[in-house]
Formats: sequence, C-alpha cells, structure tokens
Amino acid sequence: MVKYRIAVVAADEKIGIGFKNQLESIFHDEIEIVILSLEDDQELFLGFDLIMAASSAIYDEVKRKAPLNAKIITVIRNINTLEIHKVFNIDAGSRALVVSNYFYAAKETVDLLNEIGLNHIEYIPYCPGTNLGGLDLNTVDLAITAGAAHYVPKGISRIIDLGLKVIDISTVMEVIVNLGLPLEKINLFTLRYMKEFIALNREISDLKSTLVAVLDASSDGIMALDLEGNIIFKNNRIERYFEICNKINVGDNIAEFINNENIINFINGFDDKESDVFSINRRDVMINKNYLSNNNKLTGIVVSLNYVSEIQDKEKEIRKKLVNKGNVAKYDFSDIIGSSKSIRTVTDMTRKVARTDLSALILGENGTGKELFAQAIHRNSSRRTGPFVAVNFAALPESLIESELFGYEEGAFTGAKKGGKRGLFELAHLGTIFLDEIGDAPLSLQARLLRVIQEKEVLRVGGVSPLPVDVRIIAATNRDLKEMIKLNQFRQDLYYRLNTITIKVPPLRDRKEDIPYIIDYYMKNLNAKKRFTKEAIEKLNKHDWPGNVRELENLIHYVVEIVDGDTIDADDLPVDVCGSIEGHEANNSGAEDILESLEKLCSIGMLTAILEELERADDSYVRASRAYLLEKLLCKGINTTDNALRKILKELDGLEYINVGSTKQGTRITQKGRSFLDGLRSLGD
Repeated sequence: MVKYRIAVVAADEKIGIGFKNQLESIFHDEIEIVILSLEDDQELFLGFDLIMAASSAIYDEVKRKAPLNAKIITVIRNINTLEIHKVFNIDAGSRALVVSNYFYAAKETVDLLNEIGLNHIEYIPYCPGTNLGGLDLNTVDLAITAGAAHYVPKGISRIIDLGLKVIDISTVMEVIVNLGLPLEKINLFTLRYMKEFIALNREISDLKSTLVAVLDASSDGIMALDLEGNIIFKNNRIERYFEICNKINVGDNIAEFINNENIINFINGFDDKESDVFSINRRDVMINKNYLSNNNKLTGIVVSLNYVSEIQDKEKEIRKKLVNKGNVAKYDFSDIIGSSKSIRTVTDMTRKVARTDLSALILGENGTGKELFAQAIHRNSSRRTGPFVAVNFAALPESLIESELFGYEEGAFTGAKKGGKRGLFELAHLGTIFLDEIGDAPLSLQARLLRVIQEKEVLRVGGVSPLPVDVRIIAATNRDLKEMIKLNQFRQDLYYRLNTITIKVPPLRDRKEDIPYIIDYYMKNLNAKKRFTKEAIEKLNKHDWPGNVRELENLIHYVVEIVDGDTIDADDLPVDVCGSIEGHEANNSGAEDILESLEKLCSIGMLTAILEELERADDSYVRASRAYLLEKLLCKGINTTDNALRKILKELDGLEYINVGSTKQGTRITQKGRSFLDGLRSLGD
C-alpha cells in the first residue's frame, strides 16, 4: 500500500523520468512518484507529501506553483560515477563543449567536473542559442554531455555522453527525513554507492593488471621513478640489464644498482635530451626517458632500456618487410623493349652500371622510361634485396619536400604526427633512392641534399642528432642541368656528385623502328588480339612522338578500347596523332613560300639556329628572352642586333611557329615550329 506521494518537477521530461526511476529503485512501492512540468496547471501541484525541484534554477518557479504549506526540496545532482572514466581518457589541454538543453545545466556539469578534479580540459558550457563570444565551433571537435547528446551542434565529430545525472545521497537523506521514513533506507542507498565504487576499483585493478602484462611483454626494461629516484613501478625485464645478486624491488632507489655516474646524471637531468647510449656490463644500451606530470607539475620519470644490437636487428627486419610493402622495383631489363641500335647501346651500358654501386644520372625527355631504367639498375645491383624508393620533385610541394625527404621529429611543426615520421632517405636505407625530376629541386634544398650524399647521414626536421643512411643515388631529369648551372638554378657541386655516370635515354622519334615491338609488348600485356595495318604503322612512323613511349602506350590503350574489330587502320588512329602528321605535311608543302619570305629577314642558318635554341630552352624549361637568344647566337658566331632579332621573332610568331610572351614569360617554340625546324634540318642534310 502506497504511503507517500512525491512530485518531481523538471524542465525536461527525460530528466524527470530519470529521477523517478532512481527513486523507485530505492523506495520501491512505498512512494508514488509523479512527474510534473512548470507548464502544468497549479491544481496538479496539490496533494503531495513532498515536491522535488529538479534543479535550483527552477526552485522559485516551483515554489510559486506549489501550495503555501508544501514541503519543497531541491535535487542535488551528481555525475554518474560509472561513466567518469570516459573523461579521464581525454588529452590534457583539450577544448570541449559541455552541452545541455539549458545553460544552467551545462554550467552545473562543468562545475561538477572541476569539483571532482577533472580540470585538465578547457570546458565551454553550451546550450542552443548560447552566445560563445566569437568562438568558432569549427575549432572544437569534442562535446561532453550528461544525457543531452541531441543538443550537440552539427559538425562535432566526437561526443562523450556521461548519461543522466544521478540524485546525490544528500538529497536521498533529505527525502527520508522529510517523509519520516526508517533510516535503514539510507544504508540501502549507501550500499548501492559502495557497489559502484567496488565496480570502479575492480575496473582500475583490471586495468593495472593489463598494464603490467603489456609492459612485461615489452622487450625493453621499463621502470618509473619518483623525483628522488625511488622505483615506483618496474617490469620483469629490468633485471637483465644489470649485474646484481638481489632482485630489484619497488621502493628501491636507482642509485643502489647503477654505479655509473653518467647514467645517474642523465636520468636525473631535467633537460631536452630524451635518449643516449651507455656501456653497461660491456654492452651498449640505449636508455630513453620521459617525464611524468600532473596538472603541469613534474611528478616522476619513466626510463626504458634496450640493447643497441637488438634495436639494429629489429631495424634490419623492418627494412626487409618494407621491401614487400610498396618500396620495390617492379621493372627489369626485360621490360625495356626495342632492337634499335640506340636502345641496345644504352641498355648494355646500363647493365654495366647496375653491377657498380656508383650514383647515376639518367637524362631523357618525359615519357622515355627513365624510371624503368632506374628500377632495372636496382634489381640487378647488390642492393636488390633492399628497398627502392622513388621521389618525384615535380610532384612534391616545396613546403613538404624537406619533411618528406628527411622526416621530422614529433612537435617539429604544427600538424606533425605523434612520434614523428621517417623520411624517404631513411626508408631507402640499404637500398636505392630514385630522385626523379631532380632539375625541379629548389635551390634551398640542394645544399641539404648534397650534405646527405656526402656525409651519408640525414637530420630530421626538428631533430638534433643525425641518422646514418646507406643508399645508392639514381637521379633523373629532362632538363639541361649544365644550362641551369650557368643560370644559377642548379648547384654545380651537386651536379658532379650525382653525375658519376650519365645514361641518356633516346626519345622515341630517334628509334621509330622499335614502335612495332613496343606495340606488341603492350598488346600482350592487355591480352588484346588487335593488329595494326601497314598503313597505320607508316602513319605512326611519321608522327614526332613528343610524349615518347608514354604517348604510344596511351594510343595503344585508346585503340584497344575504342576501335571495333581486330584490325587497326590509319583512319582509326587518334585525332591528335593524325592532326600532327597532316600539319607536318601541310607545313612541308608550303615550306618553299615561307622560306622565301623569311630569307628576306635572315639566312636559313640563322633561322635554324634561333629555332634550335628555342627548342633547347623549351625542353630545358629555360626562359628564352631576346637577350638570351642574342647571347646564344653570338656563341655560335652569329652576330645580329636586338632590333633585327625582334623582327624575325615577330614574323615567326605570325606564322605560329613560336609564341612571343612577356619579358617574364620569354619566347617558346610551338609544335608547328618544331615540325618546321625538322624541315629546315632536312634541307641542311
């Protein structure tokens, strides 16, 4: 039989239901509990033995609604102790919104968290409509709430819900006293709290056991010390590093079993040096230290020890595994297709280069297969079991090149990964690093690159100790490095370090007899049965192939996917290939008229020299100004004036053989101009 009636008045029905469930779990059917809201009529507040306001913020409104003689108490709320551990795991210094449906409730949660000592986080109380004083919510990615997750603003990725707040034991005692219930009920409620704390202690004990098991599984010897050097924790591997008769115990002082004063000074020294190597019992041991702190106050030191020889063995094993995780050379000499004299000559030379450990510089236009040659060198060298790491300077933003090549230490810059990152030179240790498009390496980096090659060691960004690396350097470029040296765009000392052996890969236009072999190779790889007619091959032989083998590979993919039937005729070839050939033929047909017009301005020899210098500059990414051209012509024994050269360039621009840009852009030769130049050369032959 129900003896007492209690009204729980809450601004949020969800909170009222939560309090009702908690009270019923304590008092069972001895009390009837009714949930009311501030919007309910005043008559509904009659007939209760006790009225409970869900928070102090609504107490005055509840009092106005309740009868004059009603007993009214305010619920003292607390955070659910079983959920508090979720806040422990948040990194110190983090910023978090504390979210509720009302600002006072959010502020109450913040006060409770601070009161119980969880003040390692910057809490920002929040409810819908809160003025955050200019705070950008996009800068906050964490929200903490007590049962009000549906009020968290959109865009916050991480939400920690502590569940509804619970009624504090002081409020339960107040209910018991106001209703005149037996005090035994207090014992029952106290017992419930004890069960929660026992559960928490059991969880902490389990975590401690797990931590001990994890640290014992480590191959390192690990111990934690207080500021006086007393051991407060150790794992079971620490003894193997010291020659002692007795077991090392928690509470021992480190000075009792370490006689080396340098080690003691290192461990006790509060400086930036986190690791060092010492000789212990005639073996080199790496000792690492990290500081323990609480609320920015230093409380102790964690020390780990490991034999240097074991670290080196692990490093070798890791590097072997990295070979099978992407840093591998896929191509061999068998993938270099062709029987022309030019390709056979360079392949034979490259085979000899592979047998050495010298650095090499591979020259060639884009699409000629420079990386293929580099990979073939690696696969046939003594480093074949090591990694092959490729770096493309043209594809790397200048701001990232340094950290990608040399790696960085933790905290070296904003956004640096925890633990730092190994650079590409470190990944290539005992293998080969391929520096593609080396001509695009910024001058600011070239000095560091030279030092790595000379000293055989790298210094990470933000690091203080260089790391030894043993790598073979293969560089490649399509640019004229000698010309870049003259223009102070490339370091001469770096050039000679890289250019121990030079390999020049011929362009496809200089070995067109290899086209059928290359077609056959790619057709087999694509499992295609298609065949090029004689007319199609003849048309391919007339094309200049500015994109080289890569362009031919793209053409093969095109005809395999687009052309119906098994026969590929001349008319089936892509428009860009046919267009260049037709343009070339059209240029040749009108060459006599054009030459007659141009000969009024200069000789054929001078015209050829101008276009050749523009072609060379374009291939080397050099800005060709009139001053540049005048200097080059003078070196060839051709003396002319700036005004005369301007007239020639204007005429060539009108014929679309060149594009005359601004002083900053320089003048560039067009594809049409290249075809015209080929015609001029044939006249010379």
